[in-house]
Amino acid sequence: MKYHLPLILFDPECPLCLRFKQGLEYLDKNLNFISARDPDVYQHFPELSRQACLEKVHMITRENKILAGPEVVDELVHTLPGVSKFAWLLDNDQGKKVKDFFYQKVEELRE
Repeated sequence: MKYHLPLILFDPECPLCLRFKQGLEYLDKNLNFISARDPDVYQHFPELSRQACLEKVHMITRENKILAGPEVVDELVHTLPGVSKFAWLLDNDQGKKVKDFFYQKVEELRE
């Protein structure tokens, strides 16, 4: 199977993950998504861990760089057309703390 990059791995059994995916699909039609439960993706990208991908969102960029968790949020904030205009709000220590706090709370809700 051919995977088109950028590719975001998400857990389709997680309601928050599904909402995140739906929101991103609305913002950018060029993003591609695949279930982190699909065993084929790990054959194509052996550097990925199924367990890690089910615990945190993962993204493979166009450059084949693997990002996880808050790194995915950073990448999306800086590359999505509608969101990148506000990226400067997070480009300081306070913005980083807010982003990290928000991501931490989302992770707690997932568990």
